[in-house]
Amino acid sequence: MKSLLPNFKRTCLIVGYTFMLLPISLFTKGLMASMAEFKVPEIILESAHYYDAMLWVYVHMMVLGLLIVTIGYSVNDFNKQKWIAALLFVVTAFYVYLDFRSADWVLGNALYKGESSLIPGIIGLVVNLLFFQLAIRLFASSPSKNEGGDS
Repeated sequence: MKSLLPNFKRTCLIVGYTFMLLPISLFTKGLMASMAEFKVPEIILESAHYYDAMLWVYVHMMVLGLLIVTIGYSVNDFNKQKWIAALLFVVTAFYVYLDFRSADWVLGNALYKGESSLIPGIIGLVVNLLFFQLAIRLFASSPSKNEGGDS
């Protein structure tokens, strides 16, 4: 019976395509209109510097998504998959920390306001858990079970 949990390739494709689609949805809606939902003050929304920073952040997210998709399609070596999964777990854990730190909740600083400010953290946590389960499973299994890169 196949596992319900995604293997290396599927995990990278899920995360990578999500990282590409989320910014596209923000760009389609309008970047500043999307940021207004987090109750960013109007004076900041009108700042060319803030717009440039947010544009950079979401273009960067798309590039990371493209790189993760490329890794998913191209990395078939078991040892490389283990270490990439572990590295992506650590990196996404830091992003989750940053997202929840800025959210409007008891442990956050409420830089972004409203319940929707938790959404980036929740998405990041799901991504982080995907890489966590993958890293644990890869480090716990043997390379012979994972021939062909479908781990």
